[in-house]
Amino acid sequence: MQKFTLLRLIAVSIFLVFYGVVPARPETVGAVIFTNAKMDGSFNQLAAIGSERAAVEFGLEIREWISTDPDETMNVIRQFAKSGVNHILTLGFESSELVRTTALEFPDVKFTSIDGVISDLPNVRSILFADDESGFLAGYVAGLKTRTGTVGTIGGMDIPPVRRFMCGFEAGARYANADVSVLSSFVGQDMYAFRNIQGGKAIADKMFADGADVIFAPAGMAAEGVARAAREQDAHVIMVDANKNGFLPGTVLTSALKRVDEAAYATWKAAIDDTWTPGLVVMTTRDKGVGWAVDEHNRDLVSDVEDQVNAIVDGLAAGSVAIVPGDSVAGCADVL
Repeated sequence: MQKFTLLRLIAVSIFLVFYGVVPARPETVGAVIFTNAKMDGSFNQLAAIGSERAAVEFGLEIREWISTDPDETMNVIRQFAKSGVNHILTLGFESSELVRTTALEFPDVKFTSIDGVISDLPNVRSILFADDESGFLAGYVAGLKTRTGTVGTIGGMDIPPVRRFMCGFEAGARYANADVSVLSSFVGQDMYAFRNIQGGKAIADKMFADGADVIFAPAGMAAEGVARAAREQDAHVIMVDANKNGFLPGTVLTSALKRVDEAAYATWKAAIDDTWTPGLVVMTTRDKGVGWAVDEHNRDLVSDVEDQVNAIVDGLAAGSVAIVPGDSVAGCADVL
């Protein structure tokens, strides 16, 4: 377990000075708490990108911590709150109860929880994403592009955001192809699942052996294992959160985007502008909070379906395309 030390704060200060960040508004002091890793190439890294952009643009002091377990997270939140931090950004559904507890202890500190669900406290804002819409787009692409008629989805662990991705994927695949078969599995039952690259590959190997030729992987770093399995089988993977089309060009069919970077940036902008409000915010296709990625790395793979998929994006944003729960992923009726 890491300890909250002066050295840590000095290191953050050096980082800020190195990048030319001179706090223009010293009354605004923020902190970001990452779970397990910062540069994970996905959810956490997007939050870091958005926060660092805000720090440079607005002259903010934004401290950070990488936490490895819930007890550490609780202690670090308390230390930040006691040391003068007045806005704390937390990441992930699993931190929801920790935020609730500490927000009650420190009513003068504002908390923003990305992917957490707390909507009833006056000092907490929860930012969610229409993961089902992002997953639906991934499924629609998979349903159009599958050659075997079987696609799959591998989640990190069974938590609501991951399940929404997976359930949306099934719905999108069936919207594109009513006869498609959808396989589903999870890497594990705890947060380590999102870092278990070998575990992701092992499950993908089996899924490809069972006939899938496209797998959607809302599984954090474990998705890298899925991608490697796809490359070995001359199959495809759809990555999640960030645009990872360039990870394995020719293997990554597309990326289901979740604009955590924009959510983090908007959080700090609202803190500066004094427009931050508590409650629940959901980012959707309507405000480009979720989507799919087309670039030089995958355009040749999806150019034949690009117009069709963009029409679905418009339909989701307008409400004319409905996401109907399927039965291949358990519990979809509970999250859609």
